[in-house]
Amino acid sequence: MGLFSNNKKLCPICGNPTPRLLPTKIDGQPICKECDSKIDLPTGAVNQMSLTDFKKYLVDFQDNQALQAEFTTTYRFNIGFWGCSVFLDETHGLFRMKEDSGWVFQGKELKSFRISEDRSPLFESGSGTLKCTASDVPARVNAMADTIARFHMEKQEFERREAMEGLHRCMDETNEERRERERTNDLYRPRFDVPAPVKEFRVELTLDHPYWKSFDEKISAPEFDRDYPRAEDYLRTYREQTEELHLLASKLMRMIDPNAGETRIGGGAQSVQAAQPTVTLPTDAVSEIQKYKALLDAGVLTEEEFSAKKRQLLGI
Repeated sequence: MGLFSNNKKLCPICGNPTPRLLPTKIDGQPICKECDSKIDLPTGAVNQMSLTDFKKYLVDFQDNQALQAEFTTTYRFNIGFWGCSVFLDETHGLFRMKEDSGWVFQGKELKSFRISEDRSPLFESGSGTLKCTASDVPARVNAMADTIARFHMEKQEFERREAMEGLHRCMDETNEERRERERTNDLYRPRFDVPAPVKEFRVELTLDHPYWKSFDEKISAPEFDRDYPRAEDYLRTYREQTEELHLLASKLMRMIDPNAGETRIGGGAQSVQAAQPTVTLPTDAVSEIQKYKALLDAGVLTEEEFSAKKRQLLGI
C-alpha cells in the first residue's frame, strides 16, 4: 500500500490497488499482489490467459483449498537447490510441487512418468507395473579403471618432482619466489577432467489436469573428484542417487496404481545397486602386482582389495 501501490490502477479481479513496480498483468491489465499470490501455473501460461480465463482459474484454485488444507507431507524428493521438489501425501494419495502452497494434485491426475539418465530410461510407469531398466554406468566406470590409475601415477610423479624442487630451492629462494613457484605448480597440477558416464537425470511427469499437463526437471548426476578420483566413490554416490530415484518412482507408481508390481529389464538390480569396480587380469603377474600396488598407493584400492588381488595373481 502507499508508496509502492497504485490506487489509480485497481485490480480488475478484486478492486485492490496494484503494485507500481513490475506488476503481473492479465490481458494487459495489472493485478494486485493478493491475486498474484494465487498463481501456480506453468511458465508462460498466465500470459496466454484472458481475464475470463483467469477468473475461472481463481475459482478452481479456491476449490483446491480443501485438498491444500488436508495435505500432509509424508515424503519429499528434492530436485536441486534451485529446482523444484516433489511432495507426496501417501496417506491421502496426493502430491504437489510446492511446499505449503500451490496446487495439490490427486493421484488419479498423474497419468504417467519417466525417470531417465541422459535420455536412457531408468524407471517408468507401465500398465500395472513399474519398469526398471538396468544401467550400463557401472560397467562404463569399471572400464575407466586404467585411466584413473594412470592419472594417479602422473599425479604422484608430479608431486614427487614438486617436492624435490622445493627441497632444492628452499634454502635460497625468497618467500615471494616460493609463493610464485607454488602458484605455477598449482596451475600445472594434474586434474582429472574425464567426463563422468552420466551428465544428468531427468524426471518427467504427465498429468491430466486443466492447468498442468506436464512436469519436467533435470538433476545433476555425480562427477569424479578432480583431485582424487576413485571408481568406488563415484559408484557409491551414483548408487545412492539412483536408489533415491527408484524410491520416488515406486511411490509415484503407487499413486497411479496401488497394486502395481515391478518389472526389471536387462540386468536385474544393476540399475539400482551398482557393482563394485573390477579389473581384468593380463598374463604377466609381476607387472600386474606392481600395477595394483600403484592403485593401492594412489588410494584407488583398499589394502584388503590389493591383498586379495595379489593372492589371486600368485595363486595362493
